[in-house]
Amino acid sequence: MSRSDIDRLRDARDFARHAQDNAEGLGPIGLLGADRHRHAALYDLVVLGEAFSKVSPEIKAAAPAIPWRSVIALRNIIVHSYCQIDLDMIGDVIDNRIGPLIDQLDELIALIHLQDP
Repeated sequence: MSRSDIDRLRDARDFARHAQDNAEGLGPIGLLGADRHRHAALYDLVVLGEAFSKVSPEIKAAAPAIPWRSVIALRNIIVHSYCQIDLDMIGDVIDNRIGPLIDQLDELIALIHLQDP
């Protein structure tokens, strides 16, 4: 059975929250020294990007403010350029961009529920 867009959006939101939780209060310097938290947060960002890559084009077009391509690109950087990951950038993403993204995903999930209860 294939997963629906709403399932993938929930996955994306949940893993975005996990990334925040795993890196909470660490910042880029803290991530450097906290292997377990860094690896967990990076994994969460990979799953977030993977979930985004599987969302239908129709849903993506309906929510153009969500940075679909940027999140997928970040996933690709983490997976394919893992030796060159910029922890300052990762820290910035987690500290400043994940919160608003979670809010956008919550709004989109609620909107989909209203249209297709």
